Amino acid sequence: MMAGVDKEELVLLKFTETEKQTQLKWKHAKEFEYHGQMYDIVEMEIKGDTTFYWCWWDNKETRLNKQVDELLAYALGKDSQHTENQSRLLTFYKSLFCQQLPDWDLFAIQAIQMPTAFELSYLSVSHPPPVPPPELF
Repeated sequence: MMAGVDKEELVLLKFTETEKQTQLKWKHAKEFEYHGQMYDIVEMEIKGDTTFYWCWWDNKETRLNKQVDELLAYALGKDSQHTENQSRLLTFYKSLFCQQLPDWDLFAIQAIQMPTAFELSYLSVSHPPPVPPPELF
């Protein structure tokens, strides 16, 4: 299918054997990834230690691969925006609850005086409001 494509529409990439092994991620014999971009090999020529590839830059597959990578990063929690949002949410939740219990001072508790029986008996007496209510003027 690609053999009928005009050479002006193709990208020429050239690599040494070492560069082919280190810089290209091969998908199969006629397709590789180079610097995050996908290329389909249309024609190949070897001159000395250099291999020339006339390639079709597959921008649709490149975009698709990037979307898959982003979705995978999001699913695994490695997405920076997702991680930042999680951190903010955790900080918010922590602000809702007391993180540390207050230190109880035993001596301060003992210093509180309990009301006497006399005081308790007068605390229970309740007086109804005066009828009619008092006039201020």
